[in-house]
Amino acid sequence: MNNKKVVLVVGAGDATGGAIAKRFASEGFIACVTRRSADKLQPLVDAIIAEGGEAHGFACDARKEDDVIALIEDIETHVGPIEAFVFNIGANVPCSILEETARKYFKIWEMACFSG
Repeated sequence: MNNKKVVLVVGAGDATGGAIAKRFASEGFIACVTRRSADKLQPLVDAIIAEGGEAHGFACDARKEDDVIALIEDIETHVGPIEAFVFNIGANVPCSILEETARKYFKIWEMACFSG
């Protein structure tokens, strides 16, 4: 472990979450970034490293409490104590609520509300 500050950005996507992670990294934080799919994180991790920052990508489904607990324990054990936390889960669905099924609506609620 090191003495640098750690930021955890849950929902570090291609827009807002990624930009937030880059900004924290530019200020000297180690950016720990998550998405449900780890392979989608590599371009962000590579960009932060290319800009002189430090970053680590983690796959995590924020809707699953056990996954989040394991994520935080992993980061705080192997990277450092989390100093800042950004919750940026996106639940963007490009259609009317009138067209949603109950199953899909619940998944969106679970992602945007419950996981926070």
